[in-house]
Amino acid sequence: MSKQADLMEKKIMKRFALLALLLAFALAIVACGGQPADQGTTAPEEAAPTEAAEAPAEEEAPAEEPSGPFRVAVVMPSAINDLAFSQSIYDSLVAIQNQMGAENFEFAYSENMFVVDDAATAIRDYASQGYNLVLAHGSQYGSSLQEIAPDFPETSFAWGMTVDTFGIPNIYAYEARSEEGGYVNGVIAASLSKSGTLGVVGPIETGDAKLYVDGFVAGAKSVNPDIKANVNYIGSFSDVALAAEAANTQVGAGADALTGTAQMVVGAIGVAKDNGVPWFGTQSSQTSLAPSVVVANQVYDWTGVLNTIIENVKNGELGGTSFALTLANGGLVMDYNPDYALPAEVKAAADEAAAAIAAGTLSVFGGETAAPAEEAPAEVAPITFGMILVGPKNDHGWSQANYEGGQFVVDNIPGSNMIVFESLNPADKPEATVEGVVDDMVAEGATLIFTTSDEFEEDTLSVAKKYPDVTFIAVSGDDVKTGEATPNLGNLMGRMEDMKAIAGCAAALATETGNIGYLGPLINFETRRLTAAAYLGAKYCYENYRGEDPADLGFAVNWIGFWFNIPGVTLDPTEVVTNFFDTGTDVVLSGIDTTEAIDIAGQRGAQGEPVRAIPYDFLAACDIAPDVCLGVPFFSWGPSYLKTAEAVSTGTWQPSWDWLPADWDNLTDPTLTNVGWVNGPALTEEMAAQLDEFIAGMASGEINVWTGPINLQDGTPYIAEGATATDDEIWYLPQLLEGMVGSSQ
Repeated sequence: MSKQADLMEKKIMKRFALLALLLAFALAIVACGGQPADQGTTAPEEAAPTEAAEAPAEEEAPAEEPSGPFRVAVVMPSAINDLAFSQSIYDSLVAIQNQMGAENFEFAYSENMFVVDDAATAIRDYASQGYNLVLAHGSQYGSSLQEIAPDFPETSFAWGMTVDTFGIPNIYAYEARSEEGGYVNGVIAASLSKSGTLGVVGPIETGDAKLYVDGFVAGAKSVNPDIKANVNYIGSFSDVALAAEAANTQVGAGADALTGTAQMVVGAIGVAKDNGVPWFGTQSSQTSLAPSVVVANQVYDWTGVLNTIIENVKNGELGGTSFALTLANGGLVMDYNPDYALPAEVKAAADEAAAAIAAGTLSVFGGETAAPAEEAPAEVAPITFGMILVGPKNDHGWSQANYEGGQFVVDNIPGSNMIVFESLNPADKPEATVEGVVDDMVAEGATLIFTTSDEFEEDTLSVAKKYPDVTFIAVSGDDVKTGEATPNLGNLMGRMEDMKAIAGCAAALATETGNIGYLGPLINFETRRLTAAAYLGAKYCYENYRGEDPADLGFAVNWIGFWFNIPGVTLDPTEVVTNFFDTGTDVVLSGIDTTEAIDIAGQRGAQGEPVRAIPYDFLAACDIAPDVCLGVPFFSWGPSYLKTAEAVSTGTWQPSWDWLPADWDNLTDPTLTNVGWVNGPALTEEMAAQLDEFIAGMASGEINVWTGPINLQDGTPYIAEGATATDDEIWYLPQLLEGMVGSSQ
């Protein structure tokens, strides 16, 4: 885990690591993180980072460039030495500089532009400085480019990965037909596999990542139609630790060959190396990272495309054309590790496939060379599904988030019908049972039923056995993981632990008394790990941003006994929150389904008390009392519920245990992310900036709050110093952590 001094130092200067050492490289990837990067310009021999100039208050087209070197600037989402997407464009620019000479060509770069707004600022800066060509090397930058390019009509822009120039005359577009090399890698992997199982670690199911993965699977199945290719999209381009976890899962499931795409694969490659499993790379050569297991790489060579664009710009053609890297035009290059003993017949099969693709006699997907189209919602048959809620559908919390996830399905699969049963709990409807509710839903035609509380887990397993032709999704359960599930039962849960860590950080940044309260529901594995994640986030930020001793931070948990108030059965959450504020706590985080924490904080704040709260579950929860709200960690069930419903409708659903990660690039968009965070109005500008830095560090993998040493509440060592907790160690956390006050059992 990085210390404050390291974080500050990285703002001032770049840190480059020796690629020859795996550990050093992995640390470099972690250290580069998601922080806004400094911008750099090239010296004659080597590109050296320097600070960019401030953008002018009013944008003007740059003056006509005098004779001199052709100047290119590139904005990249990750590090120039990521052995993946960003390094591919950086290496190509270095090659062009070597060809043309530094006196004729110079380039500048901004790396680690994880935050789109920071990237947009860099793009504007470069355009205002008169660069001839500005490259926005990331599909997430497209909307920014649409706004910026018209302001600089004499500057040429290019972006990837896409073929869309938006009809703007000074924009070029480029992409890599990565399915082609993916197919070749798939041929090799299937030829080498003994187990008949391959593992794929993908980032987000989009762009060249999806093309590559689909091509790899197609190539593997061309060799062995029965081969099993397990594909796991982890929801992040940069989370090295999550990629490693996914790779470990793949190996544990029998995969004897691995592949993946994007900069986070360094974690997966480490797993491949440790287990002696062949690895297949893409975007850049990854052989240096693990020469004992890397078999082959598809390398993106952008020099041809860039040289063409440069010549066009010199001739006055500033945009309007799209380009694609292919095996035929040499933009995609198959790079084989000379130290890997690849059987001659396998190499021959790979060469034959590559040659056929280049010649146009072999189409990767059996038709036009494009990824198989994802089935449009209109082609999915309408579905009747049930939604069993533990609370009311308008609770501004857990149940409302689930209900709105179901409504997302109805909105996106026309003609579908959602049957809702609210408030299935002993207080509101003591006579109702899961079995009785399911009986009624099945009678009404439900073929898919979501049971949305861990309280329903055992009963869901029972009704799944009773109705084998109905698909059941037990939200927050783990029956699939433990092997207890029936073939028609799956589990979904959002990876809320990361968002709770953000909430804890926000609380630590805001507290003036140094005392944080956590309003807990009942005690189980889920609630312990969520509460612990909030504590770890608070502890990290109290030390690294506030500069305080984390041992001095008070963090107390008070469990009420259920997910919401049941008079006479649970503690009254209103009284618990009131007691927190009366005894010196000034920030309360909610872990229950309802809104008492933000309600009471709002009332006290209106009376002038300096108290704050962080509600839970529901995106719009800050609206209840915005002046005291620091932010909301929220669930967004729509994307996963829709994917599940479409799979059930089309007959392609398979049981799985899915711990759904955040889409770190779209953390506030409920249509894209499974869990998210929105800042609240009570955050000051300084707090918001520090929290954004913390979030970017988590997204990149630079910050992992589950890094040891971590002890359990009773002092038992749990995570060793320097180690990071595994998914199982987090999921099945047996106690609260040392430093937390409250019951563990």
